[in-house]
Amino acid sequence: MEKWRNSLLSPCEHIIDEITATFEVKENFGITYKFGNMIATNKRLILYTKFPLFGLRETTVYHYEEIIRIDVVKSLFSFHNGVSVAVKLVNKGNTKLFLETIKLFSNHAPGIRNFQQSDRDVL
Repeated sequence: MEKWRNSLLSPCEHIIDEITATFEVKENFGITYKFGNMIATNKRLILYTKFPLFGLRETTVYHYEEIIRIDVVKSLFSFHNGVSVAVKLVNKGNTKLFLETIKLFSNHAPGIRNFQQSDRDVL
Protein backbone atom coordinates (compact mmCIF):
# COMPACT_ATOMS: atom_id res chain seq x y z
CA MET A 1 0.00 0.00 0.00
CA GLU A 2 2.81 2.41 0.85
CA LYS A 3 4.69 1.55 -2.35
CA TRP A 4 2.09 2.96 -4.78
CA ARG A 5 1.56 6.01 -2.58
CA ASN A 6 5.26 6.83 -2.46
CA SER A 7 5.61 6.25 -6.20
CA LEU A 8 3.18 9.13 -6.83
CA LEU A 9 5.16 11.66 -4.81
CA SER A 10 7.84 13.93 -6.22
CA PRO A 11 11.01 14.81 -4.29
CA CYS A 12 10.38 17.15 -1.33
CA GLU A 13 6.65 16.29 -1.41
CA HIS A 14 4.92 14.75 1.57
CA ILE A 15 1.38 13.68 2.42
CA ILE A 16 -0.64 16.04 4.61
CA ASP A 17 -4.02 14.25 4.59
CA GLU A 18 -5.79 11.44 2.76
CA ILE A 19 -9.37 10.33 2.25
CA THR A 20 -10.83 7.16 0.75
CA ALA A 21 -14.23 7.76 -0.78
CA THR A 22 -16.45 7.83 -3.82
CA PHE A 23 -15.91 11.08 -5.71
CA GLU A 24 -18.29 12.75 -8.10
CA VAL A 25 -16.19 14.37 -10.81
CA LYS A 26 -18.12 16.83 -12.93
CA GLU A 27 -16.40 17.84 -16.15
CA ASN A 28 -17.54 19.57 -19.33
CA PHE A 29 -18.69 16.29 -20.90
CA GLY A 30 -20.55 14.84 -17.90
CA ILE A 31 -20.37 13.38 -14.43
CA THR A 32 -18.38 10.30 -13.45
CA TYR A 33 -18.18 8.54 -10.11
CA LYS A 34 -14.78 7.30 -9.03
CA PHE A 35 -13.89 5.26 -5.97
CA GLY A 36 -10.37 5.76 -4.73
CA ASN A 37 -7.95 7.66 -2.56
CA MET A 38 -7.41 11.39 -2.72
CA ILE A 39 -4.13 12.51 -1.27
CA ALA A 40 -3.46 16.10 -0.23
CA THR A 41 0.25 16.79 -0.32
CA ASN A 42 2.14 19.97 0.38
CA LYS A 43 2.23 20.64 -3.41
CA ARG A 44 -0.91 19.17 -5.05
CA LEU A 45 -3.91 16.84 -4.87
CA ILE A 46 -3.69 13.32 -6.27
CA LEU A 47 -6.76 11.16 -7.01
CA TYR A 48 -5.78 7.51 -7.35
CA THR A 49 -8.41 5.01 -8.52
CA LYS A 50 -8.02 1.31 -9.20
CA PHE A 51 -10.39 -0.96 -11.10
CA PRO A 52 -9.76 -4.46 -9.69
CA LEU A 53 -11.79 -6.34 -12.31
CA PHE A 54 -9.77 -4.95 -15.18
CA GLY A 55 -6.46 -4.34 -13.40
CA LEU A 56 -6.48 -0.70 -14.50
CA ARG A 57 -5.25 2.26 -12.49
CA GLU A 58 -5.94 5.92 -13.02
CA THR A 59 -4.14 8.85 -11.44
CA THR A 60 -5.42 12.41 -11.73
CA VAL A 61 -3.44 15.37 -10.44
CA TYR A 62 -5.07 18.63 -9.34
CA HIS A 63 -3.07 21.74 -8.50
CA TYR A 64 -3.97 24.02 -5.60
CA GLU A 65 -3.48 27.19 -7.63
CA GLU A 66 -6.24 26.07 -10.03
CA ILE A 67 -8.89 25.89 -7.28
CA ILE A 68 -11.38 28.75 -7.40
CA ARG A 69 -13.98 27.55 -4.87
CA ILE A 70 -14.12 25.27 -1.85
CA ASP A 71 -17.45 24.51 -0.17
CA VAL A 72 -16.90 22.55 3.05
CA VAL A 73 -20.66 22.27 3.73
CA LYS A 74 -21.40 20.70 0.33
CA SER A 75 -18.08 18.78 0.35
CA LEU A 76 -16.91 20.01 -3.02
CA PHE A 77 -14.21 22.05 -4.67
CA SER A 78 -14.10 23.59 -8.14
CA PHE A 79 -11.37 24.52 -10.58
CA HIS A 80 -11.06 27.37 -13.07
CA ASN A 81 -11.37 24.95 -16.03
CA GLY A 82 -14.95 23.97 -15.06
CA VAL A 83 -14.10 20.72 -13.27
CA SER A 84 -15.61 20.16 -9.83
CA VAL A 85 -15.01 17.30 -7.41
CA ALA A 86 -17.50 16.36 -4.68
CA VAL A 87 -16.79 13.90 -1.89
CA LYS A 88 -19.80 11.55 -1.68
CA LEU A 89 -19.43 8.31 0.28
CA VAL A 90 -16.49 8.32 2.70
CA ASN A 91 -14.91 5.00 3.65
CA LYS A 92 -11.91 6.36 5.51
CA GLY A 93 -10.97 9.86 6.60
CA ASN A 94 -12.60 13.07 7.74
CA THR A 95 -14.17 15.08 4.90
CA LYS A 96 -14.31 18.38 6.77
CA LEU A 97 -10.68 18.16 7.91
CA PHE A 98 -9.59 17.12 4.40
CA LEU A 99 -11.36 20.08 2.77
CA GLU A 100 -10.01 22.48 5.39
CA THR A 101 -6.51 21.20 4.54
CA ILE A 102 -7.13 21.88 0.86
CA LYS A 103 -8.45 25.32 1.75
CA LEU A 104 -5.32 26.09 3.77
CA PHE A 105 -2.97 25.16 0.96
CA SER A 106 -5.02 26.85 -1.75
CA ASN A 107 -5.06 30.13 0.23
CA HIS A 108 -1.29 30.25 -0.03
CA ALA A 109 -1.25 29.65 -3.77
CA PRO A 110 -0.60 32.80 -5.81
CA GLY A 111 -3.68 34.38 -7.36
CA ILE A 112 -6.17 32.11 -5.62
CA ARG A 113 -9.79 33.24 -5.28
CA ASN A 114 -11.47 30.51 -3.27
CA PHE A 115 -13.79 32.67 -1.22
CA GLN A 116 -17.55 32.73 -1.50
CA GLN A 117 -19.36 36.01 -1.59
CA SER A 118 -22.72 36.01 0.15
CA ASP A 119 -25.69 38.23 -0.74
CA ARG A 120 -25.02 40.32 2.40
CA ASP A 121 -21.55 41.22 1.09
CA VAL A 122 -22.94 42.71 -2.13
CA LEU A 123 -24.08 46.33 -1.79
